[in-house]
Amino acid sequence: MPRRVRKNTRVLVCWYDIVADLHTETDIEPILAHSVGWVDSHTKKYLRLFTTKYIGDIKTADKIVIPCGCIESVKEI
Repeated sequence: MPRRVRKNTRVLVCWYDIVADLHTETDIEPILAHSVGWVDSHTKKYLRLFTTKYIGDIKTADKIVIPCGCIESVKEI
């Protein structure tokens, strides 16, 4: 599991995403993905990022949640 990062820290997360291919004979494997955002929360199970934050009193945000077992690295940027 990656080390804990503080809320609102901007980070680059390198993680493995699921790949699915139906009715195939091809061997598939997870693919490495990069996500950039601000930490919303970090638990033993997952890291949740804001990938877009809106300015003002708007509570709307774009988010992604990544299981810690899928994370290769987290770097503050």
